[in-house]
Amino acid sequence: MVSSTTSSTNNNASTGSSIISALGTGSGIDTNKLADQLTEANKKVQADRLTAKKTLLETQISDYGLMRSSLSKLEAAAAALGSSDTFNAKSLSVPDTKLLSITKLDAKAAAGAYQLKVEQVAQSQSISSGTFGSMTDPIGKGKLVIRLGEWNSALNDFEVDSSKSAGATITIDDSNNSLTGLRDAINKAGIGVSASIVGDGGSYRLLLTSKSGAKNEIEITATEDAGALGLAKFNFNETTRNMTQQQEGLDAKVRVNGLLVSRESNQIKDVIDGLEFDLFGASLTETVSISINEDKSVGEKAIRDFVTAYNTFKTEVEKLTGFDSELKDFGSLKTDPLAKNLTQGIRNFLSSAVPGLADGFTALSSLGIRTERDGSLKIVEAEENTGFRAAIDKHYDLVRDLFVPKKTSSAANIELTKYTAQSKPGTYDVVITQQPSKGKNTGAAMAITFPLDTTGKDYNFKVKLDGTETSVITIPAGKTYATAGELAADIQSLINLDSSLKEVKSTVAVSVDAGKLVFTSDSYGSTSKVEFTAVSSDMADLGISVGTGTAGTDVGGTVAGKAAFGYGNVLLPALGTDAEGLSMTVQPGATGGKITFSRGLAGGLSNLVNDFLKSSGVIKDRETTITKDIKKVEDDETALNRRSDAYRARLMSQFQAMESIVRSLNSTGDFLDGILDRLPFTAKN
Repeated sequence: MVSSTTSSTNNNASTGSSIISALGTGSGIDTNKLADQLTEANKKVQADRLTAKKTLLETQISDYGLMRSSLSKLEAAAAALGSSDTFNAKSLSVPDTKLLSITKLDAKAAAGAYQLKVEQVAQSQSISSGTFGSMTDPIGKGKLVIRLGEWNSALNDFEVDSSKSAGATITIDDSNNSLTGLRDAINKAGIGVSASIVGDGGSYRLLLTSKSGAKNEIEITATEDAGALGLAKFNFNETTRNMTQQQEGLDAKVRVNGLLVSRESNQIKDVIDGLEFDLFGASLTETVSISINEDKSVGEKAIRDFVTAYNTFKTEVEKLTGFDSELKDFGSLKTDPLAKNLTQGIRNFLSSAVPGLADGFTALSSLGIRTERDGSLKIVEAEENTGFRAAIDKHYDLVRDLFVPKKTSSAANIELTKYTAQSKPGTYDVVITQQPSKGKNTGAAMAITFPLDTTGKDYNFKVKLDGTETSVITIPAGKTYATAGELAADIQSLINLDSSLKEVKSTVAVSVDAGKLVFTSDSYGSTSKVEFTAVSSDMADLGISVGTGTAGTDVGGTVAGKAAFGYGNVLLPALGTDAEGLSMTVQPGATGGKITFSRGLAGGLSNLVNDFLKSSGVIKDRETTITKDIKKVEDDETALNRRSDAYRARLMSQFQAMESIVRSLNSTGDFLDGILDRLPFTAKN
């Protein structure tokens, strides 16, 4: 019921009318009550109409909330179908053993039987310093260059692991000139080397422990400040080893179906794709038999759950857009065109072929899921060779491809890596017009012979890689390089250890070509450059001089006949095209090919539902419109109340005038009553 308000003037008039009635004067009519009844009768039709309209609009807002909830549940069921892990689920069989423990089984693991024999567990290298009388006494100032690599058994030849940029330069100054200061600086560097101080009968030693693995062993080279010697006590390199090795680094060794593989850690993550396990012991006699099996029940259950979820969604939404048999009434969205279009859009999508799929199973009907007359989905379990059971048992890979997003390329050197909500499924022609390349700097022919002894030489330089300049890089003095390749590996390691480069994650590869050192950035594109900004005079021996090399190039090409944008070796289709949002990684040598993209049924449905549910989606727009309509109804109610108040005020004014006339007539009547008895000649006395 719409409430009304009454002005103070009307209240005063009503009070006056009531007093007059109580005194027995006037007409005797309850004009206050009569005015209320007339006012209510006057506005009832309009008020009822506005109330009904507002109630409907508020119910529609609520019901759109219910529709959102139903859509979210449907999307959650579809999301499970869109994950490749759902259809690649595996089960595992492994015997009891003390040699290893399975820690993870991914869906991507290949089904099969595996025979594992653990021949050696990984071990960390540890080295210790000489003794110190105090943990706080000065140890010297300068720099310690710590690198990781592999020592030979005699500890007189160290091969740096150039595949890593692990290591650091530790600076010891007045702020940390002590054994504890050195320990803390090494630990803070986060290079995979753990430093600790071990008490030894009243004295102290620095103990360094690397990560496990044969190529994670430690090399230390000290550069001492002239006035504060002492850091040379921590040298552990080919020339000087003032620290003592307590144990060597070892790789784990495991035979997989007879094939021997080595890993630097006892946490084995990449020997059997998708299977991870930890090693605890070794045995030359025990073999661990592991069986990985395909588990189709996970995918089958997800499909059945989705069918149930859709039918539930259909039932819930039909109560909003059709006749609700429980409430014996039609839903508030029965005449709302958007609600009907949303549900029809989902029904049409599920009954159509999945965009981007040209062969195999292309629709739900392909695997025995049919749409009934009432719009619900039904799983046909057995129908010759086309029922659901046959699809799961005989064509499981095609079932997976129907639901899971699929990205393919006809060219091995063009990989489709990404898509967005704007990307439209389909097949697109890709033509490469410019090859991606890396920045490169090739030195002159080296004026030296190998083996190279760096004693007495000053080999140092600064290099700017992809726009980031290093500090001074120094090739160790007093070191012998047997080959040019060994020298190149050492230089690569020293450059990649620079803190400025590590901060921006830029790395360089150093190789030898026809007696020349070649420095190649590991990144592609026009910003990829290798420039020497400063070199010592002796660097001329190595063919290195100040100068800029050749910048890299960005990939160029077209997608579906439209010029694409290239950055590094990534090619992006033009904005506004059907292929917008796709991303391709292009390797050198690619000339072109065809890329095909499908979201799968699950991804396509999720994309459709997200368009409905997003903050700028059609449901939000409709809710905004309904909210504005409710505000307009409220404004109309306010206006109606104002008009009703004015109408009642007019009635009360008219009633007061009437009462005034009646009072006047009553007064005249009282005067005339008995007048004949008082007039001359007619009076009784």
